[in-house]
Amino acid sequence: MGKRTRANGQGTAYKLPNGKYRVEKTIYQNGSPVKRYTKSGFKLKRDAMDYLNKLNAGAIKDTSTATFKELYDIWSVPHYEKVSSDTSNGYKAAYKKCEPLWFRQFASLKAADLQGVVDACKQSRRTKADIKSLIAILYKYAITNDYCDKDYSQFIKLPKKEMSKKDAFTKEEIGNLWTDYNAGNEFAGYILIMIYTGMRYGEISKLTRENIDIESRCITGAGIKSEAGRKRVIPIADCIFSILQKLYDKTDKKILAMHEKIFYNDFQRTLERLGIRNLKPHCCRHTTGTALAEQNVPIAVILAIMGHTKYSTTLGYTHISLEELLKAVNKIPSKPSGSAE
Repeated sequence: MGKRTRANGQGTAYKLPNGKYRVEKTIYQNGSPVKRYTKSGFKLKRDAMDYLNKLNAGAIKDTSTATFKELYDIWSVPHYEKVSSDTSNGYKAAYKKCEPLWFRQFASLKAADLQGVVDACKQSRRTKADIKSLIAILYKYAITNDYCDKDYSQFIKLPKKEMSKKDAFTKEEIGNLWTDYNAGNEFAGYILIMIYTGMRYGEISKLTRENIDIESRCITGAGIKSEAGRKRVIPIADCIFSILQKLYDKTDKKILAMHEKIFYNDFQRTLERLGIRNLKPHCCRHTTGTALAEQNVPIAVILAIMGHTKYSTTLGYTHISLEELLKAVNKIPSKPSGSAE
């Protein structure tokens, strides 16, 4: 079916190959077209015509001229009231990277414009993924609310995932984390807890007050991987005791009340902000084992602290007291001067 032409300047409505209807209206100035307004997805012709009539009567606002910034401002106010500060901060950081698009008409943007912003970002793949995520959610909002009718975010290409080595944090990197924590950034405290306990994300994410014995300075029942892991006693090093104490005092449930995706995002952003290599959360555990070995802690003690099963038979004959475990973790070099007490 061809286009149904109405009076000059009133627009048209026509059927698409998929069976749905599309509305088009061109605005002219001095006899020349200056803007084209389109909307698709109408199931019935009368619905398309009704929409066009309302558009011509001014009952529907022409949203096609909204800029990227205007759309973001409209979307972000109610959205940020529903999400955590960690999530909103991630979107805000991604929005700043989109500055070249701020004053462009959102409906006029093409895949090349979006790709250009992502490619121009000199930061990690995670930051580029955050930019794509923000643009995608803006397109979802825009299409739902008639600002445009096609999602170009789906064409954004991200670089291949960087392969991170299962390496240990250096003393300098750990020092940067302490400095960050002392500056008031609580998230760095979670990373330090993992470094000084050998806990995995799956363990710290399930950690509750009931698992922490403040008086004895140990964590129990936090293991997830094996029988030895589940039964192991994790000693709390002196240097992180105050961090855990603060978290313990302010909650009656989980110590880390954060979704896994948010945790991993915040972990990478924290390292990136501090100029630390692209290490993964599991590298905290490697740091624990490495530091203990460097201090010549007996292998049986290291196995008990880490909760490994490889030498479970040996562990069965080695009865290591909590006092010895505490001595072992306190052999890890303490925090640099100026760190949290």
